[in-house]
Amino acid sequence: MTTFIPLIIAVIIGVGSSAQIALIGGMARVRSAPEATFTSMMATLAGIGLVLAIRAFRGDPLQYHSPLDQGISFAIIAAVAGVLLVLSMRGLHPGYAVTGLFATLFLLGTAMLVPTLGVTLFFGATTAGSLVGALIFDQMGAFGATPSSLSPLRLLGVLAVFGGVLLVRLAR
Repeated sequence: MTTFIPLIIAVIIGVGSSAQIALIGGMARVRSAPEATFTSMMATLAGIGLVLAIRAFRGDPLQYHSPLDQGISFAIIAAVAGVLLVLSMRGLHPGYAVTGLFATLFLLGTAMLVPTLGVTLFFGATTAGSLVGALIFDQMGAFGATPSSLSPLRLLGVLAVFGGVLLVRLAR
């Protein structure tokens, strides 16, 4: 089985991870770091709760013990986390609500791609993607961050990480 598409997906997940980091940093400029983290975690919990509820309601059996083997349990978890997310978002730009969804994608991607890619290759690819995203967000000064110019040395650092991913892939 080829690893090209899973590798590209892992890089994209890494870019999403840098978006989450930038968004949490932006929220922490308005709220405290623990509050920004809580808000992100509520979006993550709502997202994964919703995924599990949908799976259960579609007939995919959940491998948990009762009561977590029922879709309604995860629907309730998603709903409570969603309410807490809405309450914690008061006074913040609504766009910050997606912060934790990037973590949901990262966690689901980890569970789905690590069996194919292995831990090292998945970690390298997501790290490379995170660096690409971070360079873009830094360049833009996203979410209130101080802009950092793209320099040849910074670009070389990112290319070195991609080179490391290639070496890890070739060594398989």
